[in-house]
Amino acid sequence: MNLSLTELQDIRRTLAARIVFGLSTPGTEIAALPAYLAPPPAGMTGRAVVVDAGGTNLRAAIVELMPGGASRIVAGPESARFPGGPEIAGDAFFEVQAEVVERLGAVHGLPVGYCFSYPSETLPSLDARLLRWTKGIQIPGVEGTCVGERLGRALAARRLRPGPVRVLNDTVASLLGGAFAHGGAQPAAFIGLIVGTGTNMATFLPASRIPKLKTGHFVAPMAINLENGNYNPPHLRPVDAELDAASENPGAQRFEKAVSGAYLPRLFARLCPDHAPLASAADLVALREQGPDGARKVAGELLQRSADLVAAALAAVVDVLEGPAGVGVLAEGSLFWGDPRYAPRVHDTLRALVGARVEPRITRLDHVNLIGSACAALFA
Repeated sequence: MNLSLTELQDIRRTLAARIVFGLSTPGTEIAALPAYLAPPPAGMTGRAVVVDAGGTNLRAAIVELMPGGASRIVAGPESARFPGGPEIAGDAFFEVQAEVVERLGAVHGLPVGYCFSYPSETLPSLDARLLRWTKGIQIPGVEGTCVGERLGRALAARRLRPGPVRVLNDTVASLLGGAFAHGGAQPAAFIGLIVGTGTNMATFLPASRIPKLKTGHFVAPMAINLENGNYNPPHLRPVDAELDAASENPGAQRFEKAVSGAYLPRLFARLCPDHAPLASAADLVALREQGPDGARKVAGELLQRSADLVAAALAAVVDVLEGPAGVGVLAEGSLFWGDPRYAPRVHDTLRALVGARVEPRITRLDHVNLIGSACAALFA
C-alpha cells in the first residue's frame, strides 16, 4: 500500500494542474468553488449564531468575536446526531437543525453562519446549492436546493427570527477561523485542511487567479473551496477500485475514499476479510497499536498512505500558491488529530516533497469551524 516519493510527486503535480484547470473551468474534477469570502479583516468583532452540519454530529452555538483574534462561545455548543436515515427527508433535515438552534435561547437579529460540509456551489449572496452528498450520506429532497434559504425557513417556522444565513464549507470555516485567530496577520500562505469522516482543502487566492469568477467587483483574496476529495489520483491500488465500484457513488470522491475515516475501515475489510469489521478510523488506529501482526501491518500502511496522500495534496496547493516561503495549515478532523502519528507523518512527508525552502506549520484551534462560521456570518 505504501507510495514512493516519486509516486507522491506525481500525485502532487497532477493535482496542482487539475486545481488550476478547475479555477478556470466550471464543472471539472476539482471543482475549486469560489466562497465569496475574503480573509477576516483585523478588528472584526460581533456575535453570530453558528450551525455546523457535517460528519457525525450537528452543533450550534452563539459565538462572539473580539479584538486581536480572540473569541468565546456565549451559548452552547448544543449538539445532536447528524440527521439521516429513511425517516429524514427534505424539510425534516432542516427542522432538526432549527430545533438545535432553538436550544440556544435568544437568537433574534443575530446573523447565522451555516457550516455545511458537503460539496456545494456558493452563490455571491453567500447561500449555497448542494451539488451532491458524500461521506455515505444520502438525504432525499436536498440535492440541487439552496441550503441556507431552507435553514432560514426552518428557523422562521420556529419564530426564532435570526438575521441572514450565510453558508460556507467546513474547510473554508477552518481557513477563516485560522486567519481570524492570527489577528489578520497572514502567513505567506494559508491552507484549511479537513481529514476526518471526509477530507477537503481550502485556501485564499487573488480574484485574478480565478478566471471563472462570475463577479467582477471582488478585488480581495477570496477563499476557494477546492473539493479535492473528488480527485482521482494516479497510483491507487486495485483494492481502491474495488471499494469504489461497490460504493454508493462509483467514480466519485476517489481521493476521499483512499484517505478519510469513512472509508479506511472499508478498505481494511477488503484487505483483511477474516478480521472482525472495524467501525471507525479510531478502531484502525487502535488495531495498529495492538493487534495481530498481519492486521497491524495493514492498519499501519493504510493510515500511513492516507497521511502521505494528504501531504501530496498540500504540496499541490503550495505549488498553486506559487511556492511561498512559509505555509500555515489549519488542520481539523478526527483522523488527523485522533491518530498521534498522523500529523507528524503529514509534516515530514510534506517537507520531503517541498524541500527546505517552504516551512510548513501545522496547527489546530479549538472550535475553529464555529469561529470561522461566525466570521462568515459577520462578513460585510
